[in-house]
Amino acid sequence: MTGLWTQTAVTQTRFRPDAVGQLLQLWHEVMPGDAPSAARFRDLALLNPAFRPDGLIMLWRGEHLIGFGYAIAGEPAGTAPGGPHGWLAGLGVAAAERGRGHGSRLLQSCLQYLRGAGCAVADLGGNGERYLLPGADAAAYPEFRGLIEAAGFRAAGSTQAMHCDLTGLPPEPAASRRGRYRYRHPGDGDLPELLTVAGGFSAGWAGLIRSYLGRTEHAENLWIARGPDGIAGFAGSDLFPGCPGRFGPMGVVPAARGHGAGSRLLRLSLASMAGRGRQSAWFLWGPEGESGRRMYASAGFQVSRQFDFFRLDLHEPRTPGPAQKGSRDE
Repeated sequence: MTGLWTQTAVTQTRFRPDAVGQLLQLWHEVMPGDAPSAARFRDLALLNPAFRPDGLIMLWRGEHLIGFGYAIAGEPAGTAPGGPHGWLAGLGVAAAERGRGHGSRLLQSCLQYLRGAGCAVADLGGNGERYLLPGADAAAYPEFRGLIEAAGFRAAGSTQAMHCDLTGLPPEPAASRRGRYRYRHPGDGDLPELLTVAGGFSAGWAGLIRSYLGRTEHAENLWIARGPDGIAGFAGSDLFPGCPGRFGPMGVVPAARGHGAGSRLLRLSLASMAGRGRQSAWFLWGPEGESGRRMYASAGFQVSRQFDFFRLDLHEPRTPGPAQKGSRDE
């Protein structure tokens, strides 16, 4: 039976609308800790203005999906000279189909798509809040990292995932005035200022908050610190569709730092998450500096994973060669 199955022709297609279920099932099989839920895939892929069916490549044996590659051209995160920015946002091959060159085939098809779209570089990871794949976790997926390195991708940075156990978290005292700030959920009248403050940190943060508020009548997953000069800081949790337990974003305006607003907003958010039944909270570490790391550590966060970023210059000629030692072609 296995022999007859492997003799079935392998074909490659663009995204097929009837195959979303198969795609998500395969994604969960090959990357169980990082595959998107249906809601997250809808939000970050299908509703992404940069989504193109030609960029989501599917590999089939008969009518059975055995592999996929997802590339995005022109996503607005980051800058790249010489053309639109390109991203490798997903890649996977069914375990039973590995060792036949399918991973390399899919990866090269993704890169060909990005070149055809005029992209100067292809990045893996480092694309802010709107990622599907935060980077390469060498501990969890060593074969994947070996595959992209063999294709010419080079290290370009890293980030860490931080995790906090919320079970047994003592309730935080009721939100009220503390020091110079009053801590509460934002009301409708606060929203224009909140979006302006969030946008000062990242346009993506403002967009995320706007999207969340468009899906709910209440702002219970958001906290603000309001002082005499307006909103001094904010924190959110569970704002991303299909991404339960994710803390953030959080920001305190420079003039208000050093007065405990960030720590207070963090603890109020974690207490709210525990109150909603969350067992844990997590986020990807950003450039908050040593004081930020101490603040998160004091609240119980610990580093749980590391994701490495990679970049490939799509204009650089590359001579095909053997895979690097230790890598395995998927």
